[in-house]
Amino acid sequence: MPDIPGDPVGAVVAILLADADVAALVEQRGFGGELPAAQTRDMPRHAFVVKASGGTAMNGQGFAEYDTQRVDLYCFGRTPAEAARLADLCGLKLRRARRQAAAGTLVHSVQSAGGFSSGREPVTDWPRAWRSFQVCFALTKVGP
Repeated sequence: MPDIPGDPVGAVVAILLADADVAALVEQRGFGGELPAAQTRDMPRHAFVVKASGGTAMNGQGFAEYDTQRVDLYCFGRTPAEAARLADLCGLKLRRARRQAAAGTLVHSVQSAGGFSSGREPVTDWPRAWRSFQVCFALTKVGP
């Protein structure tokens, strides 16, 4: 089997969408990278986007095939309070995530990377809340 890189962004999206509480709110509107154009006409409503972000790798100098990636979680709602509640819920679920395979990626842990913010999306003025996490994951894809 050829080496296929793990996808920490896709794994975080999959972990959140697999949670019944989150899924009930977002109705499968969880995305990696950006909100698809087809979704924008119905915004603002509950949805989330996970994006890769900068930060320091925390895997040390060893040869183990894992890495860490900071990801930013952007949550939307009809009001700033709805967006913040969704971000709080997603944040809690990610902090509780345990070692698992999600979207073909073995996730060892998801930890808060510190800080949060809320406000409005700069271009669209949609209510938005933001949280940051550090994902520890295997470098190569797992499973079929």
